[in-house]
Amino acid sequence: MGRTGPLTALARAGDEPEAFAVFYDEHGRDLVRFFARRLIDAEAALDLTAETFAQAFAGRRSFRGRSDEEARAWLYTIAHRQLAGYLRRGYVDREGREKLGVQLQPAGAEELARVEELADLRGLRASIAAGLETLSAEQREAVTLRVVAELPYPELAARLQITEPTARARVSRALRALRAVMTDPTTSGGEA
Repeated sequence: MGRTGPLTALARAGDEPEAFAVFYDEHGRDLVRFFARRLIDAEAALDLTAETFAQAFAGRRSFRGRSDEEARAWLYTIAHRQLAGYLRRGYVDREGREKLGVQLQPAGAEELARVEELADLRGLRASIAAGLETLSAEQREAVTLRVVAELPYPELAARLQITEPTARARVSRALRALRAVMTDPTTSGGEA
């Protein structure tokens, strides 16, 4: 049985590598925005986007989907793995690009500014700052030490002179409160 309708660009790329450029054009901008909004770092977003597409290109023949939605889901599965690895390691693993022999030039100031604009990082930073102001002093300090200073929980607990479970709970509550403030459409500028 054949497919109904035309093949997605990703599905065509299995036999026609040049079709991958169409797939990149369809999803590149949104993927950069995806990474930039999660990392608030334009350069890391560009690196992770390049690595995600390199991994997707290398594995394009394994894609078995039939629709654009399935192609997007497949790409974002790779993107989520790249993001998780980045957050775990603190750097971009350039394995996919190295396998393909792709060398990237460092992003210029103009390109980084464009990514910041595309992902509205200035607005996101302002929202985070406003959200932090809604937290108690203890929660703000705990989340700042954990997320910004990247202290491990044992060190965070020692610094705050609390138990490790209390430190974990404090950070968790603070992040939950931040998420609620930042996703609540009725809040603006941190006011509830």
